[in-house]
Amino acid sequence: MGINIPTKEELIANKPEFKDIAGYIGADSVEYLTVEGLVSAVQEGITSLQEKEKISSHNKSSGRVGHCTACLTGKYPVELEW
Repeated sequence: MGINIPTKEELIANKPEFKDIAGYIGADSVEYLTVEGLVSAVQEGITSLQEKEKISSHNKSSGRVGHCTACLTGKYPVELEW
């Protein structure tokens, strides 16, 4: 389930030697979204698409689209067996 990403300790953003991540990757800047911001941005796009194309009256009537964020939060919707 999810994607294979390193532990938080292994992520580049968690390394003190990469304080200038933007410069390291050749970007002007690097910004991070909160999990809530990510979900909100994705749902906004889906809502716009649903309104344009009138997709699935079931999803539209509930007003919500589910997104699993377990790989980001560690809160899985099912019990994991390791």
